[in-house]
Amino acid sequence: MVPVAEPENPGIRFYAGLTLFFLSFFMLPIGFFLKGLYASHWMKGLILTVFWISAPLMKVVAIGIMGKPSYLWIKYKLHFYRRLAFPKQVTRARYNVGLFLFVIPFIPNYILAYAPHLLPQDYMIRTILHLFFDLVFIVSLFVLGGNFWDKLRALFIYSAGAEFKERPSPAHPDR
Repeated sequence: MVPVAEPENPGIRFYAGLTLFFLSFFMLPIGFFLKGLYASHWMKGLILTVFWISAPLMKVVAIGIMGKPSYLWIKYKLHFYRRLAFPKQVTRARYNVGLFLFVIPFIPNYILAYAPHLLPQDYMIRTILHLFFDLVFIVSLFVLGGNFWDKLRALFIYSAGAEFKERPSPAHPDR
């Protein structure tokens, strides 16, 4: 394995993104606390909806703020990760698995918003369920690799555009 030069610390973007990412884990408990302050079912539903939806959105925004330099810096600092997963290019299978892991954590939020009776009523089980899905979300970002972090960051940059590489079409024998 060729030694890799240590990437530069991304600075304030890394710490701002990390702070926002960390705060997103407190959205669920804050929502439950605020829900208890209101008697109106409509207001309780609104508070829970806002806090359940804002948590994953805060994570995505935090990743966009941090960007690829932060990903490379974290990857360098986590030596065990560098040894386990050092591919230069993410394979199609790894990318598809990462996308699946990235999307799955949003499902409990939509179930809670539209069909809360499908989730367990016990607060502790719901909390463990959501913490598990938060962990799956974090793992997905490392499975997807550094280029995906740039894709997420581009969502928050007005002037960013998408560039699609043309694939060569397979030869058709009947033409």
